[in-house]
Amino acid sequence: MKKMKLVVGVILLTLVGCTPLEKNKTEEERILLPTVPKEAYDVSISTMPEGEFIPQTDIIHTGQNVKVAENAITEVKLNGIDQVNIAKKQVRNKIVYNGDSTTPFTGAFAAVVGVHKHYIEEYKDGKLNGYKIWYSEAGRVGMKEPYVDGIKSGVQETFYRNNGNIRSRVTYSGGRISGPMSWYDNKGKIIYQEDFKGGNGDWKSYWDNGQVRETGRLANGLANGEWRYFTQKGELEKVTIFRNGSPTSQEWHK
Repeated sequence: MKKMKLVVGVILLTLVGCTPLEKNKTEEERILLPTVPKEAYDVSISTMPEGEFIPQTDIIHTGQNVKVAENAITEVKLNGIDQVNIAKKQVRNKIVYNGDSTTPFTGAFAAVVGVHKHYIEEYKDGKLNGYKIWYSEAGRVGMKEPYVDGIKSGVQETFYRNNGNIRSRVTYSGGRISGPMSWYDNKGKIIYQEDFKGGNGDWKSYWDNGQVRETGRLANGLANGEWRYFTQKGELEKVTIFRNGSPTSQEWHK
C-alpha cells in the first residue's frame, strides 16, 4: 500500500498550536493536517478493556517516526517499534497474531484515529509483554499497566489528565493486587497509602477532583465483601457485594 511520511516538525508544531499553516483553520483541521485523507481517520477504536481508568474522549497526538498510510492507517512505526491497527489483531489458541500471519505477533497494537493514538498494547511472541497504555486528549499517558506473559505484573500507574502528574501507583503480582499502593493529589502530595501484603487490606481510590471514588476490602488480591462507589460530588452511587473478585449483589442509590 502506498504510504507517505509526515514531517515530524510540522506535526509537533501543529499539535502545540505553533504551526505556520493558516491561522484561520480550526483546531481539528490543524491537528488532522490537510494532507491526511478522510479514509485515514475513518477507523474504529477499541473500548476500554479495563475498568480502573475510564478516559473521556481520550486520544493522543502521535509524535516521532510516524508513517501514515495514504488511504487508511494500517501500520505506524514509533520509536522503531511496529504499531499495527488493533482491528488487525487476531487471537488463536490464546496466541495473538497480526491478521492472517502465522507468526506470533511481536510489536504493539494501537487504536488509532487519523494521526491520533488512543490506546496501545505491547506483545512479544504473541503474548502481552510490556504495557497496555491509555492516552489522554492532551497527549499524555492516562494509565499504563505492565504485563509479563499475558499476566498483569508490576506497578500500574495512572496520571492526572490536566497536567500529567502521577495520580496512583498500584502493585500487581500474578494478576492480583499485592504490595504497595499510593494515591496522590493533583500537586503530587500523597493522600492515601496501603501495603497489600499477601493481597490483603483496605482499598480506596479517588476521582481526579480528590473525591473518594470507591472503598472496599481486598483478600488475596481480589475484591471481597462490601464495596461502596461514589460520584464525583461525593454522593453514594451504589453498593456491591463481592466474593473472590466476583459480584454477588448490587444496590444502586443514584
